Amino acid sequence: MKRILITVLLLIGLSINIFAGPFGIDMGMSLEEVTKISKIEPVSIGDDAYLITPPNTNNLFEMYMVKIHHLHGVYLIKAIGVDISVTGYGDELKLEFNKLVQNLEKNYGKYKKIDYLKRGSIWKDADDFMMGLLKGDRSLIVSFDKESKATLPSDLKEILVGVSAKNQNTGYILLEYYSTKYDIITKEIEEKQNNVF
Repeated sequence: MKRILITVLLLIGLSINIFAGPFGIDMGMSLEEVTKISKIEPVSIGDDAYLITPPNTNNLFEMYMVKIHHLHGVYLIKAIGVDISVTGYGDELKLEFNKLVQNLEKNYGKYKKIDYLKRGSIWKDADDFMMGLLKGDRSLIVSFDKESKATLPSDLKEILVGVSAKNQNTGYILLEYYSTKYDIITKEIEEKQNNVF
């Protein structure tokens, strides 16, 4: 009997780890639940956002943030990348971005890629990639969602991966997971804001 009980407990423990969401966080978790699993006490930065250290981290990222609604729980998970030293071409940043996208593709399948340069931008040459990012003229984003026919868990609406520039020689990657309740929650917040007038 004791052996059966231990086996059942081990299986329950394994299933919790198998089905845990990104970085070990599930959409819908309450602040109390996130506090229990975070390696640091969550730090409120306003607007439902908390800085945390999730149970599962990745060396590509140095900061993690969740947005937690008082009723719906976690509705956004965001990972902010470490600084990556680059040339003006941004090749080193693109390499890490592409590796991450390939890893996500194994889990979530198809995606759509947006590699956009604003019309009329002076930062159009290949060695202007970082300046284009810095000035807001260029975007490099991948989206896993229904439109791209990605295979997402039932609690995820979209996964976004993007790149950003701190300066011409330094870039970083952003990774965001959006709950299926994200639009409902943001609409509710917007309506509350509009009702103050």
